[in-house]
Amino acid sequence: MSGEHVPGGQTLVGAATLHRHCQALLEALGVPPADADLVAETLVEADLRGVHSHGANLIALYVQRIRAGHLRPVTRVTTVEDRGSTVLLDGGLGLGQVAGVAAIDLAVERAGDHGLAAVTVRELTHLGALAFYSERAARQGTIAIVVQNGPAFVPPFGGLTGIFSTNPFSYALPAATHPPVVFDIATTAVAGNKILLAKKRGDEQIPEGWATDRRGRPTTSTKEASIDHLQWFGGHKGYGIAFLVEVLAGVLADSSFGRTERTESPVHGRDRVAKGACFLVIDPAAVPRGESFPERLDRLIDDVGRAEPADGVARVLVPGELEHELRATRLAEGIPLAAATRQELSRFAAELGVAPLEAEESR
Repeated sequence: MSGEHVPGGQTLVGAATLHRHCQALLEALGVPPADADLVAETLVEADLRGVHSHGANLIALYVQRIRAGHLRPVTRVTTVEDRGSTVLLDGGLGLGQVAGVAAIDLAVERAGDHGLAAVTVRELTHLGALAFYSERAARQGTIAIVVQNGPAFVPPFGGLTGIFSTNPFSYALPAATHPPVVFDIATTAVAGNKILLAKKRGDEQIPEGWATDRRGRPTTSTKEASIDHLQWFGGHKGYGIAFLVEVLAGVLADSSFGRTERTESPVHGRDRVAKGACFLVIDPAAVPRGESFPERLDRLIDDVGRAEPADGVARVLVPGELEHELRATRLAEGIPLAAATRQELSRFAAELGVAPLEAEESR
């Protein structure tokens, strides 16, 4: 059967169907099957967790960049420096997800050898949702922190000149009987893709606190909101974290940072695709004492879950708990795909000679 329609112009599509379709589109663009499968997995996982700004919606971005020659469909990750617990990789301006998985897996391996490890990556393109990588490490029993910078379009706190990107930050922690604790945020109030997605859907308003107009004045108008002037979460507090992300992902990784271009890419400035990232991993087994780290973390998770909820709150949650529950629901019932995203996928399928999404089973 075809995807089931739900209110609001959305359609329920099975995760496996959406994965196959995204993979087929990427393969049609010259991406090797294994890499296309990995990228499709990251996109569908984001949609399953409710992070649609980093889900199948991103296919349009990848199609555009591959066709323009700004993103290489075949990803070649090389080692620049290797000092055991610290490694610098070069992502070769290929698919960020391929380099990202290579980096996080290497960081987990080296943390097992040294107790902790830092793998930085330069010449990296869009990673997608960082939770994919931090959780991948947590499911291997390690603690992970992942950060990435990007092109300069978000002003520093109190300024108007673009210096930073949304500078996302993610961590994940391995528990014993609970799912991993997973935290993934942009250090701006929202990811820039959320405003682009709102514009694509035709929304007239965005929530207060997301963005400003071009003169730095807060606005809720989708028309007036500028992705170049996102607001930092918590004002100067979010900005302070964003600054650290820029240092770890850009300055430390010998990648582009701020308004400094350090890339072989022909695309620069606001449109720069080259980014940097840092993957920090700690093996908690390196500091054993009594109960294991996952067992001790379970105690903290249980304490939070037993906390008395505030008025109007059903229950108190740990980071990532809602997303884990939503993922289970959507695996069973399907992913609600926005009409605009579905139309884009259909258009690319027609252009690339790929079977349309409607022709496949929804589950």
